Amino acid sequence: MGKLPFVAGSVCVYPYEGEVRRGVHRFKFRGAAQNGEIFGVLLASRVRETGLSEQIDLVCYVPCHPKVKRKRGYEQAQKLAKPLARELGLPLEPLLEKRRNTRPMYQLKAAQRRANVLGAFGVVPGKEALVRSRRVLVVDDVLTTGSTLSECARVLREAGAREVYGAVFARTFAKRPGDKTGKRV
Repeated sequence: MGKLPFVAGSVCVYPYEGEVRRGVHRFKFRGAAQNGEIFGVLLASRVRETGLSEQIDLVCYVPCHPKVKRKRGYEQAQKLAKPLARELGLPLEPLLEKRRNTRPMYQLKAAQRRANVLGAFGVVPGKEALVRSRRVLVVDDVLTTGSTLSECARVLREAGAREVYGAVFARTFAKRPGDKTGKRV
Protein backbone atom coordinates (compact mmCIF):
# COMPACT_ATOMS: atom_id res chain seq x y z
CA MET A 1 0.00 0.00 0.00
CA GLY A 2 1.03 3.59 -0.40
CA LYS A 3 2.70 5.52 2.41
CA LEU A 4 0.31 6.87 5.02
CA PRO A 5 1.22 9.61 7.53
CA PHE A 6 2.45 8.17 10.88
CA VAL A 7 2.17 4.59 9.55
CA ALA A 8 5.44 2.64 9.13
CA GLY A 9 3.83 0.05 6.84
CA SER A 10 0.57 -1.70 6.13
CA VAL A 11 -0.97 -4.77 4.51
CA CYS A 12 -4.34 -5.85 3.17
CA VAL A 13 -5.83 -9.15 2.06
CA TYR A 14 -8.21 -8.19 -0.76
CA PRO A 15 -9.39 -5.29 -2.90
CA TYR A 16 -12.70 -3.92 -1.60
CA GLU A 17 -14.92 -4.96 -4.49
CA GLY A 18 -17.35 -7.64 -5.62
CA GLU A 19 -17.91 -10.55 -3.22
CA VAL A 20 -15.38 -9.17 -0.74
CA ARG A 21 -17.30 -5.91 -0.53
CA ARG A 22 -20.60 -7.77 -0.09
CA GLY A 23 -19.05 -9.98 2.61
CA VAL A 24 -17.71 -6.98 4.50
CA HIS A 25 -21.13 -5.30 4.31
CA ARG A 26 -22.80 -8.41 5.75
CA PHE A 27 -20.16 -8.50 8.49
CA LYS A 28 -20.39 -4.82 9.30
CA PHE A 29 -24.04 -3.91 8.75
CA ARG A 30 -26.11 -7.12 8.71
CA GLY A 31 -25.03 -8.86 11.90
CA ALA A 32 -22.70 -11.46 10.38
CA ALA A 33 -20.22 -11.07 13.25
CA GLN A 34 -19.00 -14.64 12.74
CA ASN A 35 -17.30 -13.51 9.51
CA GLY A 36 -14.77 -11.69 11.68
CA GLU A 37 -13.15 -15.00 12.62
CA ILE A 38 -12.29 -16.07 9.07
CA PHE A 39 -11.45 -12.50 8.00
CA GLY A 40 -9.07 -12.24 10.96
CA VAL A 41 -7.41 -15.60 10.21
CA LEU A 42 -6.92 -14.58 6.57
CA LEU A 43 -5.49 -11.24 7.69
CA ALA A 44 -3.09 -12.98 10.09
CA SER A 45 -1.88 -15.16 7.25
CA ARG A 46 -1.20 -12.05 5.14
CA VAL A 47 0.62 -10.33 8.02
CA ARG A 48 2.76 -13.44 8.51
CA GLU A 49 3.59 -13.92 4.80
CA THR A 50 4.73 -10.29 4.44
CA GLY A 51 7.06 -10.62 7.45
CA LEU A 52 5.22 -7.88 9.31
CA SER A 53 4.49 -10.22 12.23
CA GLU A 54 8.21 -10.12 13.09
CA GLN A 55 8.10 -6.32 13.39
CA ILE A 56 5.29 -5.89 15.92
CA ASP A 57 4.96 -6.23 19.68
CA LEU A 58 1.21 -6.00 20.16
CA VAL A 59 -2.09 -5.66 18.32
CA CYS A 60 -4.90 -3.17 18.77
CA TYR A 61 -7.88 -2.21 16.62
CA VAL A 62 -9.81 0.81 15.41
CA PRO A 63 -12.71 1.16 17.85
CA CYS A 64 -16.28 2.15 17.10
CA HIS A 65 -17.98 4.95 18.95
CA PRO A 66 -19.99 3.52 21.90
CA LYS A 67 -23.28 4.48 20.16
CA VAL A 68 -22.31 2.52 17.04
CA LYS A 69 -21.17 -0.45 19.11
CA ARG A 70 -24.50 -0.51 20.99
CA LYS A 71 -26.46 -0.39 17.73
CA ARG A 72 -24.32 -3.00 15.93
CA GLY A 73 -23.75 -5.18 18.99
CA TYR A 74 -19.99 -5.54 18.39
CA GLU A 75 -16.90 -3.75 17.17
CA GLN A 76 -16.06 -5.12 13.75
CA ALA A 77 -12.32 -4.35 13.92
CA GLN A 78 -12.09 -6.15 17.27
CA LYS A 79 -13.72 -9.20 15.66
CA LEU A 80 -10.84 -9.22 13.14
CA ALA A 81 -8.09 -8.39 15.62
CA LYS A 82 -8.88 -11.18 18.08
CA PRO A 83 -8.24 -14.13 15.72
CA LEU A 84 -5.34 -12.26 14.12
CA ALA A 85 -3.58 -11.78 17.46
CA ARG A 86 -4.29 -15.38 18.46
CA GLU A 87 -2.92 -16.75 15.17
CA LEU A 88 0.23 -14.63 15.45
CA GLY A 89 0.75 -15.31 19.16
CA LEU A 90 0.69 -11.60 19.98
CA PRO A 91 -1.13 -9.76 22.76
CA LEU A 92 -4.33 -7.92 21.83
CA GLU A 93 -4.91 -4.70 23.74
CA PRO A 94 -7.81 -2.24 23.44
CA LEU A 95 -5.45 0.76 23.30
CA LEU A 96 -7.72 3.20 21.47
CA GLU A 97 -11.09 4.74 22.16
CA LYS A 98 -13.31 6.73 19.85
CA ARG A 99 -14.05 9.91 21.75
CA ARG A 100 -16.30 11.56 19.21
CA ASN A 101 -18.90 10.05 16.93
CA THR A 102 -18.02 10.88 13.33
CA ARG A 103 -20.02 11.05 10.15
CA PRO A 104 -20.08 7.84 8.08
CA MET A 105 -16.95 7.93 5.92
CA TYR A 106 -18.58 6.55 2.77
CA GLN A 107 -20.42 9.89 2.42
CA LEU A 108 -17.20 11.95 2.39
CA LYS A 109 -14.43 12.95 0.00
CA ALA A 110 -10.75 12.49 0.99
CA ALA A 111 -10.22 15.92 2.59
CA GLN A 112 -13.52 15.64 4.45
CA ARG A 113 -12.51 12.19 5.74
CA ARG A 114 -9.29 13.58 7.23
CA ALA A 115 -11.17 16.41 8.92
CA ASN A 116 -13.89 14.01 10.11
CA VAL A 117 -11.48 11.82 12.12
CA LEU A 118 -9.05 14.50 13.35
CA GLY A 119 -9.17 14.32 17.15
CA ALA A 120 -11.81 11.58 17.16
CA PHE A 121 -9.51 8.94 18.73
CA GLY A 122 -7.41 8.81 21.86
CA VAL A 123 -5.41 6.32 23.88
CA VAL A 124 -7.54 4.70 26.57
CA PRO A 125 -6.65 6.30 29.93
CA GLY A 126 -4.30 4.01 31.84
CA LYS A 127 -3.01 2.27 28.68
CA GLU A 128 -0.26 4.79 27.90
CA ALA A 129 2.46 2.64 29.47
CA LEU A 130 1.54 -0.25 27.13
CA VAL A 131 2.12 1.99 24.12
CA ARG A 132 5.50 3.55 25.00
CA SER A 133 8.40 2.27 22.90
CA ARG A 134 6.26 -0.51 21.40
CA ARG A 135 5.67 -1.48 17.78
CA VAL A 136 1.87 -1.55 17.43
CA LEU A 137 -0.28 -3.15 14.73
CA VAL A 138 -3.65 -1.41 14.23
CA VAL A 139 -6.36 -3.60 12.68
CA ASP A 140 -9.36 -2.34 10.72
CA ASP A 141 -11.84 -3.80 8.25
CA VAL A 142 -11.55 -1.46 5.24
CA LEU A 143 -9.05 1.18 4.15
CA THR A 144 -10.15 3.80 1.66
CA THR A 145 -8.10 6.99 1.99
CA GLY A 146 -6.19 5.89 5.08
CA SER A 147 -7.50 8.80 7.16
CA THR A 148 -8.71 6.65 10.06
CA LEU A 149 -5.58 4.50 10.19
CA SER A 150 -3.35 7.59 9.98
CA GLU A 151 -5.21 9.33 12.78
CA CYS A 152 -4.99 6.26 15.02
CA ALA A 153 -1.28 5.99 14.23
CA ARG A 154 -0.78 9.68 15.03
CA VAL A 155 -2.42 9.26 18.44
CA LEU A 156 -0.34 6.17 19.22
CA ARG A 157 2.90 7.85 18.09
CA GLU A 158 2.12 10.88 20.26
CA ALA A 159 1.63 8.47 23.18
CA GLY A 160 5.13 7.13 22.58
CA ALA A 161 4.72 4.17 20.22
CA ARG A 162 8.00 3.44 18.47
CA GLU A 163 6.28 2.41 15.23
CA VAL A 164 2.71 1.87 14.11
CA TYR A 165 1.68 -0.52 11.34
CA GLY A 166 -1.72 -1.20 9.82
CA ALA A 167 -3.50 -4.37 8.77
CA VAL A 168 -6.84 -4.19 6.95
CA PHE A 169 -8.97 -6.91 5.49
CA ALA A 170 -9.84 -4.97 2.33
CA ARG A 171 -8.95 -1.71 0.68
CA THR A 172 -10.12 0.41 -2.17
CA PHE A 173 -7.81 1.32 -5.01
CA ALA A 174 -7.88 4.71 -6.70
CA LYS A 175 -8.88 4.87 -10.31
CA ARG A 176 -6.02 5.32 -12.72
CA PRO A 177 -6.32 7.55 -15.80
CA GLY A 178 -8.33 5.70 -18.45
CA ASP A 179 -9.57 3.10 -15.95
CA LYS A 180 -13.37 2.98 -16.01
CA THR A 181 -13.81 0.54 -13.12
CA GLY A 182 -11.16 1.51 -10.58
CA LYS A 183 -10.25 -2.18 -10.30
CA ARG A 184 -6.62 -3.20 -10.41
CA VAL A 185 -5.67 -6.30 -12.30
